[in-house]
Amino acid sequence: MHALVLGIALLWCAGLWCYLPISLITVAAVACAWGALYLHRRRRPQHTAGWLWALVVCCITTFCALPGPAQVQWQRSWAKAPTFELNHTNNTLTVHNLRDFRYRSVQDFDSVYRTEHYDLSQLTGADFAECHWDGMEAICHTMMSFHFADGRNLVVSAETRLPEGVEQNAIGGLYKQYGLLYIFGTEDDIFRLRTDYRHEDLYLMPLRCTPAQARSMLLHFVSLQQETARNNTPYNTVTHNCSTGLINTFAGINPHMTDGHYMLPIHNGSISRILFENGAFQSLPGETYDAFRRRTYLGYDIMPEQQHQSYSQAIRAKITPQH
Repeated sequence: MHALVLGIALLWCAGLWCYLPISLITVAAVACAWGALYLHRRRRPQHTAGWLWALVVCCITTFCALPGPAQVQWQRSWAKAPTFELNHTNNTLTVHNLRDFRYRSVQDFDSVYRTEHYDLSQLTGADFAECHWDGMEAICHTMMSFHFADGRNLVVSAETRLPEGVEQNAIGGLYKQYGLLYIFGTEDDIFRLRTDYRHEDLYLMPLRCTPAQARSMLLHFVSLQQETARNNTPYNTVTHNCSTGLINTFAGINPHMTDGHYMLPIHNGSISRILFENGAFQSLPGETYDAFRRRTYLGYDIMPEQQHQSYSQAIRAKITPQH
């Protein structure tokens, strides 16, 4: 086991040299490698591992000291970060740079940002959204949607913030190559992009939570985005991804979503099953998890059945049991 852990750590160090070629790391690597080789030739293998661990510690220390990605030219989808004003007197949340893009295709869209005011006393509940692509079940993109008495819905989606000309990959996501952005937007933008244009498999699962719990979750995400912007937090495939911010939010409605599930973000397709098994969703009496999944699956190319319906009304009509 010790050798396996050391091997994984050294592989991570190798990736660090590839993605972040820093002279300090290179010097430390050469020094530690020569030290390990010298001790190995002197038939002191027990000391060789010590030198290799010293290399790992040096790399981790240097990596932790590095800042997040510079404020570069971000791709259009993540060009603007939301900012907030919370008025405790009238219980109002103001969201600046709320994203509400208008799509003609995945690549052809109008970048629309707005300022919206939300009366938190009118918050009625929240939904957990899970999006899969390319047939993957173990990994997904997770989002939240908060709904208000006036019919509006506010989506929060933690996403990889990519610089212009850069494509995302899971390995690069381990080495501070990308930014992290909590997008606050409309369902017409965030959800419709996935169902009607990317044709991804999106599930919308109503949470069993009180308005007070929904308020606490929403303000938690506001705090996360403010902290991310303040600290220039980079995206990380394991520690800062689309699901890491979700785990703590669920603790208030599901005490089982605590320390034991902090590893869920690396196989986040199981989050919904754990929530279901612990009664966190508005499931029907006797409904199985598989039946619940079928009922909350949205499908593609969603068109309102009635002319006056909005996209948000249409997707909820699909998951509401018909009596």
